[in-house]
Amino acid sequence: MKRPSIPIIALAILVIVGSVASPAFALYESKTSLLDKYKSLVAAHPSQASYVTIGYSPKGTPILMFRLGNPSSAGVVLWDAELHGDEEAGAVTAYLFCVWLFSGDSRATHILAHNYILVIPEVDNLNSRVNENHVNLNRNFPVGWGTSGSSSSTSTEYRGPSAGSEPETKALINVYKNYKPKFYINTHTWGGPVIYYSSTASSTITTLKSRLATYSTTYDGNPTSTNSWRRSSGGGFAITTANSYGIPSFLWEIGPSGSHPSYSDVIDKHYKETRCLLIAISSMCESSTTPNPGDADGDGDVDISDIVLIAGGYNKPPWGTYTNCDIDGDGDIDIFDIVVAAGNYGQSW
Repeated sequence: MKRPSIPIIALAILVIVGSVASPAFALYESKTSLLDKYKSLVAAHPSQASYVTIGYSPKGTPILMFRLGNPSSAGVVLWDAELHGDEEAGAVTAYLFCVWLFSGDSRATHILAHNYILVIPEVDNLNSRVNENHVNLNRNFPVGWGTSGSSSSTSTEYRGPSAGSEPETKALINVYKNYKPKFYINTHTWGGPVIYYSSTASSTITTLKSRLATYSTTYDGNPTSTNSWRRSSGGGFAITTANSYGIPSFLWEIGPSGSHPSYSDVIDKHYKETRCLLIAISSMCESSTTPNPGDADGDGDVDISDIVLIAGGYNKPPWGTYTNCDIDGDGDIDIFDIVVAAGNYGQSW
């Protein structure tokens, strides 16, 4: 029998290796590698970060959500990526934002104290537009289901056999209901640069644009300067369903139309846009810890129990037991908070 030539053998090996490796490796790095970076960040900051499993893919891969900041804050911001598993820019830029949160920057420290940032980097575990059931997840959400996507199970626009049929869809809806985010950003690539909104109030968008302009003077990367804003039409989308729960929601198509953004653009440009956007949104929903002039225990006066409580929170993050101990509202509990409270000692209202 004639033996195959070396080039043919080499080609066969490449084909086999490529078919095995393609589900594991994405545009920028492996999905496992990126999740490991998020986990390492949590391990380095256990008092201010954690992660939980919010659900599983059809074949049992966990869907992880990373939580950073103040769990007692009502200023919850939800960010997700890879609802289409091959659209990874939002997962990378969100990771860089999470790293920045622990940089010591004063605004980053303020966000950690006054907001609760939720990041789901990889909703779909495949490097594909569809999940393990061959369903396009961003056509599967209940509100308006059937008005977008395809009924053909062979199409990459397949919306699934029924509204909200997929476990990933159900997991996200549970996050909407249980965490009640004040804002939701759902990220994609290939169709930008554009930011879509559904029934989000025009006044909210006006305020957001104004905040973006303000913060971009310090943190460059205002996405308003490069992205158009459009009202989303149709249904079956994540933001449409999130809006039905009263959550102002945006779908951000990161990067150019017709291609994924380059890694250098993700790092140098789109991360800065992500940071500016999340700073602005966080500022619109942060929990205030400043209204009281020293009444840390909330009993209507400033007395020794308040001074003791604030002192007990010294150099600790202002949440949980110490939620109301950041008297001057600068994002930490220090000697200045004790001084302000002592100056109001004996006051009641």
